[in-house]
Amino acid sequence: MKGIINKGIQEMVEDKYGAEAWERVKSLAGCEEPFFAISLDYPDEMTIALVKAASEVSGLPAETVMVEYGKFMVPNTLKKYYPTYFKIAGSSPREFLLNMGRIHDETTRSVPNAVPPRFDYEELPDGRLLMHYNSKRGLCIVLRGLILGVGILFNQNLQVREIACMHKGNQRCTMEVTFP
Repeated sequence: MKGIINKGIQEMVEDKYGAEAWERVKSLAGCEEPFFAISLDYPDEMTIALVKAASEVSGLPAETVMVEYGKFMVPNTLKKYYPTYFKIAGSSPREFLLNMGRIHDETTRSVPNAVPPRFDYEELPDGRLLMHYNSKRGLCIVLRGLILGVGILFNQNLQVREIACMHKGNQRCTMEVTFP
């Protein structure tokens, strides 16, 4: 995974639990990286180990850690390291979400062998948005947090409901987003 992912985990842990907690997370995960270069690719196994260790240190289930990570990532880490992309992402939560695929493509363009997730969208007549997510990593739980993080970025309380999931045998994950 891209280094920005691990950097986001680090920043979330340090922000919520402190620098000592991050050192415990690194130790439990067997991570010896002195820092994460945001544009480099790191083994998926390292990221998984960091999430599991963050779960252990925080006392929260891994699923909750991944949602909280997504919520933290958008208005904090991603906004800080990718300000240019935030300028083109849109001026509303809907525009931002509709541009997520394009942003993933742009941010991974220079990463060899990168396989960003794919998004398809359906705008419903009542204003809801269906986001269809395809990824070999199957991180739909993180997507839920990222969508909520987009709401935080725009000071809007978005509602997200997963209506299909790869982990439950569906071909892809689908998130239903309701805007205030």
